[in-house]
Amino acid sequence: MYGLNAIAHYNGWAMAVVGALIVVSGLSVLSFIISQFPRLIRLLDKEKPPAPVVEAASPDELQIPDRCPADINQTAGLYRQFSGSLGDQFNLADLHRLCLEKNLPHPHLTIKCLREAGLLVPRGEGLFTWED
Repeated sequence: MYGLNAIAHYNGWAMAVVGALIVVSGLSVLSFIISQFPRLIRLLDKEKPPAPVVEAASPDELQIPDRCPADINQTAGLYRQFSGSLGDQFNLADLHRLCLEKNLPHPHLTIKCLREAGLLVPRGEGLFTWED
């Protein structure tokens, strides 16, 4: 016996349908489980992050405001105060790194504005100095 008669005689059609149903139901269950991962992660991630440690500033330490002053000259004065450790001539990358360490807001944009205002003057070989 060969062909479609053999398939019908040995329950081939029923096995094909049952096999397809098993595969489709398995994929449906897998799809449902994957769709619930974000909820599971949110449930497990309910821990609150630890509060940041705020250290008391020493009185001789420079007080940095939350926002830079609107006046570019006041901002330049603030930047000059703490950039004294860099020397008379300094690299902008060092100034930017120092600004990040001091948590100054938007150091890249502020340095750009200081350059455009002529308060940071290039001295050649990548070095800058403050305008007198």
